[in-house]
Amino acid sequence: MLRSLFAGVSGLRNNQVRMDVIGNNIANVNTVAFKAGRVTFKEGFAQLLQGASRPPGDQGGINPVQIGLGMQIGSIDQIFNQGNLETTGLNTDVAIQGDSFFVVRKGNQSFYTRAGNFQVDANGQMVSPANGFIVQGRIYENGVLQDGIRDIRLPFGQKVSAKPTTEAVLAGNLNASAPVFQGNFQDPLVRALPSNEKSWTESQIAVFDSQGTKRDIKIQMWKVGPNEWDWQIDPIASGVVENFQTGAGPTPPPIPLPVPPTGYEILPANVKVYSASGTEYQSPADFAFTPPNVVFTSTMPASSEIKISYFMSPTAATASENGGTFTFDSAGIMNTNISAAINFAVPGANPVQVNLKLSGGVSGLTQFASTASTAVLRDQNGYTAGTLQNFSIDRFGLITGFFTNGTTSSLAKIVLADFNNPSGMLRIGDNMYQESANSGGAVLGFALEGSQSQLTSGALEMSNVDLAQEFTNMIIAQRGFQANGKVVSTSDEMLQELMQIKR
Repeated sequence: MLRSLFAGVSGLRNNQVRMDVIGNNIANVNTVAFKAGRVTFKEGFAQLLQGASRPPGDQGGINPVQIGLGMQIGSIDQIFNQGNLETTGLNTDVAIQGDSFFVVRKGNQSFYTRAGNFQVDANGQMVSPANGFIVQGRIYENGVLQDGIRDIRLPFGQKVSAKPTTEAVLAGNLNASAPVFQGNFQDPLVRALPSNEKSWTESQIAVFDSQGTKRDIKIQMWKVGPNEWDWQIDPIASGVVENFQTGAGPTPPPIPLPVPPTGYEILPANVKVYSASGTEYQSPADFAFTPPNVVFTSTMPASSEIKISYFMSPTAATASENGGTFTFDSAGIMNTNISAAINFAVPGANPVQVNLKLSGGVSGLTQFASTASTAVLRDQNGYTAGTLQNFSIDRFGLITGFFTNGTTSSLAKIVLADFNNPSGMLRIGDNMYQESANSGGAVLGFALEGSQSQLTSGALEMSNVDLAQEFTNMIIAQRGFQANGKVVSTSDEMLQELMQIKR
């Protein structure tokens, strides 16, 4: 049998394998993060017909005489070049820029993938949509990054507890050219006088108690001297407002108010009663407050809806608590030794204790001449309870949750794996890889922290298949197959001629 026949057959077989790899590359040209394959050939076994001989003293040596017996597959390599990124806009899509892999897990078995087209399942777990394998990372609990790699879960509906307000900023300008307030500031009719219009100002801000209930507080400031302004918390505007209904009868029965916690009280002057339409009832003509009851007179309508506003103030208020004086120097800069605090109690929650942050610089509370006072309360640090609404992923793999109360919190951090020889990994389908004996073990780290890769959210890595190169390789494989086919057919004709010699 002719050796060329077997050489041609090996060429047919192995060029067909190359064509198989090319076909697989082209088939996956649009597969997320697909890595193209490459076939290399090697020479097959060579038959030795005559060995080499050393050169004798008076003539040259003789080279060995060998005949090759075809070719074989040398390797089928995975080309792990970076694929281009395609923007998708989905926050669960994540692309890797670098040589790392995502880590996913099924049970106790870890797999690796470059495809970051993840989804969130019914349990809030971040998974690969192809097979449900769960993406791995480290989890934050109460803002603290926990030890150990575990399943990433994005708990939609998770609540973040309320944070009571402890600080609020009072800043802006008090009009230095304003006249001194005349009369009793506590009298609303005196405040309404045109002569006092520019002598006082007020500002309102919402703060939050320990249960996350929103409480509106109002601060009032009025000028009492050339460089002095008194201030107070308006107990009526800042009080708790509750809806009640008066009882039946000529004189409605009393309505009890909540008992203040230890150290707080409700002063009679800090209790107001209003009709459902907002009309204010008068004390003592319509009602009187005898702790803990609001006692009504016969002038009060029976079986009617009313609103009662009350303010629980400290029984022994300290200096600059719920009221005090702001002083300024001749340059309009506030005395930096001034302190101010707001302190009141609310039913069912801890007392609200807010420190007013006062700055003595020009960016804080000042007294310059202007057309009007612009001092306002702003930038309080409390918030109500909230639930997880959305999330984002940054280039470090940090998953940040956005809650309905406007706060953010770190939820998890995606872990990445690096290998000494990624081309040595085993492909198992579904865009997944496994470690092999020649890939090396996975070295776990985070993007730009232990790993040189970084992540891009809202994008996917495309296949790195080069169609122009694949079509060129297809022609080369076709011509190689065709040429080897000619070798086989020619060898067959030679055998045919040999079979006819006996004739």
